[in-house]
Amino acid sequence: MTLSNLPTRVLVAVGVLFYATVSVSSFISTTSAFGSVWKPLGALIAALAVLYIVYQASKRLNAATFLIVLLSAGFAVRLAWVLWNPATPQSDFLFMYDAARSAASGDYSFGNSAYYTSFPYQFGFTMYEAAIIKLFGSHSLLALKLLNAMYSIGIAAILYVIASKVFNEGCGRIAVLVYLFYLPNILMCSVLTNQHLSVLLFLLGCLLLLKSPEQTTAQSLLAGMFIGLGHLIRPIGVIYVAAIVLFLLPSLWRKFRSASGKRTAVVAAARIAAIAAAFYAVQFLASTALISAGVSHGPLSGGDRYWKFMVGLNAHTKGGWNADDARYANSFTFGEERNRAELVRIRERLADKPEVVALMGRKLVSMWGAADSSAYWSLLGLNEWRLERSLSKWESPMYLLINICSLVGLVAIWRTKRYPASSLLLLVLLLYAAAHLVIEIQTRYRLDLIPIVILLQSYGAYVICEWPNTSVFGQRRPRYGTESDTSIRLT
Repeated sequence: MTLSNLPTRVLVAVGVLFYATVSVSSFISTTSAFGSVWKPLGALIAALAVLYIVYQASKRLNAATFLIVLLSAGFAVRLAWVLWNPATPQSDFLFMYDAARSAASGDYSFGNSAYYTSFPYQFGFTMYEAAIIKLFGSHSLLALKLLNAMYSIGIAAILYVIASKVFNEGCGRIAVLVYLFYLPNILMCSVLTNQHLSVLLFLLGCLLLLKSPEQTTAQSLLAGMFIGLGHLIRPIGVIYVAAIVLFLLPSLWRKFRSASGKRTAVVAAARIAAIAAAFYAVQFLASTALISAGVSHGPLSGGDRYWKFMVGLNAHTKGGWNADDARYANSFTFGEERNRAELVRIRERLADKPEVVALMGRKLVSMWGAADSSAYWSLLGLNEWRLERSLSKWESPMYLLINICSLVGLVAIWRTKRYPASSLLLLVLLLYAAAHLVIEIQTRYRLDLIPIVILLQSYGAYVICEWPNTSVFGQRRPRYGTESDTSIRLT
């Protein structure tokens, strides 16, 4: 199967424009961090050289040995960071940790607080933390951080399988290398964020869809269930469900229009429906259970529906959290009164169409091209500002390299018209990026999609490391033999 159909070609073209913009903005950010143009260029070349050398050296190892060595090294680095870093939870992470400790002791009164009334979707992760606290007691904080490290290693292993399936085994190795040693993926293991577990669950759902060319109903239901569980931990699972549906719609449409394909189209549509049904069933059952137990007073999908949109459309703060919007919202009673007040401010901000377009451009650059904040969150409260600045500085050329490789990879996909399954990954990324054009942004929200970004960049890095052996630039056979041409089919 090729990428010759128009919707996919348009999608890849949008991806190329996205990464061209992000590559330029991240280069500017890196230049600012180093204070010159030549230093970041040198750091970028050094990062590429390290990736190339380690990748070439990895060819001496078989797949099993490679994974054992790399995953062990990756866990050792994370373990060392978690054990060294004594930082305690701060900000929202502290609020949820305190609530989880109350839940572990049987006190659910935190459910009446303004935080959980406004953001009931945080109940899922809070109850997960409560279970770990109940299990490990006084050692629960360390246990939660170590579990983050374990989830991170699990994500790396899944990335290897997905990249090998979507592209080839060489891309799988590159994906593992980049993910395991990209600084934010290490630093955030010491932060009690819901992103580690949720990403693991989302990727498990994707892996089930990519596991074999033909999906069974059971696989579809399991994929929907894993994505649904991920959504309970962090409410972005709907992005994955929407991406799956959009990815498969063109194929379904072609089958329905074909006289001989109508029956297979109906079966495929039923299995797509199974994914969505399993996803929403998990949400319904979780909401019902929490309400019945007296933990929550409403569904997890409730709460302050317009807050993130109101903040995200604030041109003065480039869509970031701000005290002015917080004071405005809190001056109204929670519920319909606050919803109406927030809608008024949203309509005011949408009225200036040129400003909205300009704001979206600035948000795209800020969200995807600005300096990463993982060092700040990981070291918050420790007064380690020199270390924080150093870690942030050296993360930037790594992120720039990831963006450049992603751009190269998408251009190569456009040129070869292959790897249709990569369109699902690209859809997830672009839908997530589009959502943040209108809702609140923070650079730490990038962590949700970093694994998807690393999957996309793996092919670009492979093209660079194997040049001119790949079919993109030359005629010689690549190191890992025939490259995969996997497509997702739910028939």
